Amino acid sequence: MKKNKVMDFFSALGRSLMMPIAALAACGIILGVTAALLKTQVVEAVPFLQQPVVFYILNTLKTVSNVVFTLIPVLFAISISFGMAKEDTAFAGFIGYYTFLVSASCMINSGFMNFDSLQISTILGVETLDMGAVAGILTGVTVAALHNKYHKVVFPVAIAFYGGKRFVAIVVILAMALLGQVAPF
Repeated sequence: MKKNKVMDFFSALGRSLMMPIAALAACGIILGVTAALLKTQVVEAVPFLQQPVVFYILNTLKTVSNVVFTLIPVLFAISISFGMAKEDTAFAGFIGYYTFLVSASCMINSGFMNFDSLQISTILGVETLDMGAVAGILTGVTVAALHNKYHKVVFPVAIAFYGGKRFVAIVVILAMALLGQVAPF
């Protein structure tokens, strides 16, 4: 790659990450404030916080803001694919990330090798390899590259429905299934 292409790539990547990082910052503030207010010492010092409705509201805010942190990889997959592609690819970003999770899960559960040394977690309902934000970034970049290459594919009339953005979704599923197979190694 030429220097301009490398700089353009990282510039687009940085712009794509602004939205999830802003959401994470806001949720981090809410999580920190609610966690502090729910500490036993604070609750004992401020009787108002002992009210069931107040406790419920604070606990709900804490739980909801904490969930956003578990979604970092999928947020990155969607925002990077959306921000780096020539057109809207948020759907393909999510499908690609979920396909990656399920494919990696199939490999881990296949019994072909012992994957006990890997960090396995339940992510979006799938017990799979936990690569954290790296999986989301890898997915987003892959989806954007595939979209930019294949979003103008045109098929004959009989199967024209599967051209364009729909073809991108098909290619993304195949590519991320393959990537999910090799990721545990």
